[in-house]
Amino acid sequence: MATKTAVSKILQISKDCLFPIFCLGCDKEGEWVCADCFGKIDLRGVFYCPVCYRPNGNGACCAVCQPQSCLDRAVAIAVYQEENLVGKLIKALKYNYAEEIIAVFAKMIDGFLIHQLGVLSEIDLIVPVPLHRRRFAERGFNQARLLADILGQKIGRPVVDLLKRDRYTLQQAKLSREERQLNVHHAFVNSDFRANAVLLVDDVFTTGATMQECARVLKSSGVKRVIGFSVARG
Repeated sequence: MATKTAVSKILQISKDCLFPIFCLGCDKEGEWVCADCFGKIDLRGVFYCPVCYRPNGNGACCAVCQPQSCLDRAVAIAVYQEENLVGKLIKALKYNYAEEIIAVFAKMIDGFLIHQLGVLSEIDLIVPVPLHRRRFAERGFNQARLLADILGQKIGRPVVDLLKRDRYTLQQAKLSREERQLNVHHAFVNSDFRANAVLLVDDVFTTGATMQECARVLKSSGVKRVIGFSVARG
């Protein structure tokens, strides 16, 4: 065990020397987000209607939008902008394959739950938005599954892969709102599973097209309520 620990330390030191990490907020060397920059992230939560973006206290779908939404609520930790710190973290995780950034998101989840633990109290189980097997092979991990596992440990709920992406789709970030909706339409299938309230997890919520399609599939199998959870919301 001591030998393994020593080898791990040597490998980490070698990695730090060959590929140094710089804070994405201030460019300080040593970690993806330094303590000072992390302290500037507002972790109190973002709560808007999933469709019209009208702000409210818990992210509930407003009465006007309910007929066109399969999501009952949408909850996020922080505001998403492509060039803000959270946006840079998500981009580095997904497109630079920096899986270790998930530790920063774990800290963000901790901070969020300090303020908003009750907002997830109705959840029966947690479902990550799936990746197509080809995308998983390219990236090596599913960031939604990593986030779901962290949430499951924090709030004591099981994580179940109820959904499968059976059609390879274009990256949502490169598409318009209308193109995103068409891109994910009928891209997901579900396992036969019953649940009252599901927390559907992804890294970022922008137009909501992916989560809405996942929620539609879940509800078609008998799930009564679907609450979307993301690290960031645009």
